[in-house]
Amino acid sequence: MKNDVNKSRSGESISRTVWPWMGLALAVLLAAVHPAHGLTPVSSCGQTLSTPGQYVLAGDLDCSGTSANGINIAANKVVLHLAGHTLSSADCDATKGIAGINILSGLAGVQVEGGTVKGFNDGIVLYSSKSRVNGVTVTGACMFGIAVSGQDNRIDTSVVTQSGIDGIGIGAASGIHVISNDISGNARVGVDISNFSNGNFVEDNLINNNGLVDHEQGGVAIFNGSGNLIANNSINNNFNGVELESPGNILQSNTVNGSVGSGIFVLTIASPSTLQRNTVLGSAVVDLSDDNAGCSGDTWSKNIFVTDVVAGVSDGGPGTGCIR
Repeated sequence: MKNDVNKSRSGESISRTVWPWMGLALAVLLAAVHPAHGLTPVSSCGQTLSTPGQYVLAGDLDCSGTSANGINIAANKVVLHLAGHTLSSADCDATKGIAGINILSGLAGVQVEGGTVKGFNDGIVLYSSKSRVNGVTVTGACMFGIAVSGQDNRIDTSVVTQSGIDGIGIGAASGIHVISNDISGNARVGVDISNFSNGNFVEDNLINNNGLVDHEQGGVAIFNGSGNLIANNSINNNFNGVELESPGNILQSNTVNGSVGSGIFVLTIASPSTLQRNTVLGSAVVDLSDDNAGCSGDTWSKNIFVTDVVAGVSDGGPGTGCIR
C-alpha cells in the first residue's frame, strides 16, 4: 500500500512538471497557426489604404496646405481606428475634392471609428456600401460634415458640428441608418436627404441649433426622396425643425421645440406625407404647417402642438381642421 501511495505521488509530481510545458508548446503551435494581426500605422497625409485590414492613425495629423484628402480608403474591409487622434486641415476650396477621409464608391465593409476629423471641405466622404462610421467627432468642415451615398451604410454615436453647409448629407442613397448622433450647430441643415434617396432612416438623434447661420432650413430637410423615416429624434432650437419637400415620407414620434420659424412644415410638392405622434411646441412662427389646401392627402394624427397653418391660413389649433 505504501509503495502504491508513493507511486501515485510520483506520477502526480511528473504530471505537474510535464503539463505546463505541454501547455506552452500548444500555445506556441496555436500562435503559429493563428498569428496575431497587427495594426498598420497611418502617419502621412494623402496615404491610401489599398489592402483590407486594420489600420490606426499613429498620432494627430495636420494636412493643412496640401489641398488634398487626408486619408484615402480604396479597399474592401478596411477598418480605420483613429485611436482618439485628430486628422485636420484648414484647406477650403470648393473647386477641389478635399476630404478628411475619402471612402471610394464600389467598396464594402469599411469602418472608421474613434477620433476627430476637423476642417477639410468635407469631413468624411462615405460613398461605399455596408460600411460604418461610429464614435467619430466631425467638426468645422468647410462644406459637409459627412457626405454619404451608396447602400446600407451606418453613421452612429458620432458628433457632427459646425459644418459650413450641412452636417450629414444623404444623396443618391438607400438603406442609410443615421442613429444616435449629436448633429448640431451646422450652418444650413443638420441632416439633408436629396438626389433621389429612398428608404433611409434618421432615428434617435440629437439635432439642435442648425440653420441659424444661413437663416434657412434647420434640423432635417427632405429635398428629394421617398420612403424615408424620421423618427424619435430630439430636434430643438433650429431655424426650422423639419422641412418636407418630397412625397411619401414618414415623420413620427419626434420632439421639435423652439424653432425660430416653423416646427414642421410640408410643401405642396411633398404630398402625400405621414406625420404622426410628434410633439412640436414653442415655434416662433407656427408649430405645424401644411401648404396644401385641406392637407391634400397628407395624414396628420396624434400630434401635440399649439399653433397650425394650412394653405397660409390658421387651421384652428388642436382638435379642428386637417392637422391633428
